[in-house]
Amino acid sequence: MQGRWRGGRVKGSVVLAAALLLAALAPAARAQAPIATAPVVIEGVTLQQVLDAPVPLYATASVAEEKLRWMRDAVATALVEVPRVTGLPLPQSRLEFYLFNDPQELATLSSQLLRSPGPRVTPECFALTRQANTPRRGIYCQADGWASAEEALDYVTHEVTHQVEQGDYPQRRGLAQWFNEGLAEYVQAQVLAERGPAYAARDRWQREARVASALHTTGLFPLRELSSNVRWQQAAGAGWAGLIYAQSALIVGWLADTYGLPAVIEVVRRSGGPFAFDAIFEEVFGISVERAEEEAQSALAADLLPRYPVGLSVFRTEAADGSIVFHFAVVGFQPREWLEKEYRYDNGTRAEGRAPAGARPEADRTDRVGFATWAWTSTDSPPPGASPTIYLTVHGSQGSEASQAAPLTP
Repeated sequence: MQGRWRGGRVKGSVVLAAALLLAALAPAARAQAPIATAPVVIEGVTLQQVLDAPVPLYATASVAEEKLRWMRDAVATALVEVPRVTGLPLPQSRLEFYLFNDPQELATLSSQLLRSPGPRVTPECFALTRQANTPRRGIYCQADGWASAEEALDYVTHEVTHQVEQGDYPQRRGLAQWFNEGLAEYVQAQVLAERGPAYAARDRWQREARVASALHTTGLFPLRELSSNVRWQQAAGAGWAGLIYAQSALIVGWLADTYGLPAVIEVVRRSGGPFAFDAIFEEVFGISVERAEEEAQSALAADLLPRYPVGLSVFRTEAADGSIVFHFAVVGFQPREWLEKEYRYDNGTRAEGRAPAGARPEADRTDRVGFATWAWTSTDSPPPGASPTIYLTVHGSQGSEASQAAPLTP
C-alpha cells in the first residue's frame, strides 16, 4: 500500500489514450454539466459509478458533486500526464478509482471493499498496486480535506505515479521508499506546474521552507532510515511526515536536475530484478546513495538557507473573489513551540482577519523541525493614515520570535 499524508480494463492502447486526452482537454462547459452516475453495489457497499469517467470511478453518495467532478477530471488528466512526464506506460491490469467523503468512510468502506483491514493511519489517498492479496487494484481517496480541483489533481497524480512505477510487475518493486515517494511528489509538481501553476508555486514554497527549517534545526531525516515502507510509515506516524515527503521530493528533484529525469526513471525500470536498489542506483548514477545524499543536502543548504532564513516567510495568492490570501510559514523556530500571533497595521491598530474558505486548520504549534504554516486573509481595511500593509509578529513559547511585513496591495 502506498499512502499519502494527498467497467473496462485499463489498457495502453491508442483508443484509450485518445479518449483520455479528449477527457483531459474537454472544454470548461463540460466540467459544469451534471455528472451522470449509476448505482452499483461492490462487496456490499453501495456506490455510484461515474459514467463519463475514462476508467472505473466509484464514489459514495455523500461526496459533493463538485468534489466528484474534481476527482473525475483529475483522473482523466493524471492518466495522460503521468505517462507523458515519466515515459512509463499505464498498467495493463484493471485500475479502479474510489472516492469517499471523509476519513471514516475511507477507513471503514475501503476495508470492506478490500476484504482486509484498512490503513492504520487514514491518509488522504492511498494506492494499492498489483499484489496477490489485492482484490481491487486502485486508488482510494477521501475528499474531506480537498479545497480545490488542483489539490485533487495533486493527490491523484501522486498515486497514479505509484501505479506506473509498479506497472504490471508481479512483485513489489525494490525501490527505496524515499525514492518511490520522492518521485511521485516530483511528478505531481511537474504536472501541476502546467495545470495549476499558482498552486504548484505555493506547494514548492511550502516544501522548500519546511526543508530549510529542518536544515536550520534538526537536520534532514537520514535516507537509510527511509528505505522500507515500514520505516517510512513509522517515521510519518511519529510526526516526520511533512519533512520526509518534502526532502524526498527535493532530493529526487536534485537527481533529475543533475543527471536528467530519464536516469531517474531508469532506476525504476531496472528495479525488481536480482540487484538491490542501492546497487542499481550506483550503476545508473555512478555514485552511491550515501554520496548522493551528501551532495544533495549540500546543494539544498546552499540554495535554501539564504532564501529561507530563521523567521517568517510569506507567499501571496489571490482568492477567487480577488482578495489577497497570505500563506505564512515559521522557519527555524524551536521544535514543538506554541505560537502566539499578532496582526497589526503600522500605526499599531490590530488587523482583523480569518482563515480563507477551505483552508486547513491554522497551525498553533511548530512541528518536529520548528516549522509551521497557515493561511490568512484580511477582513477589514487599514485605518485612516495607516499603510496597506499587515505586520505579523509571532512569539514562540520557548522564546523564538519573528516579524514580517505583508503588503495588501500588489
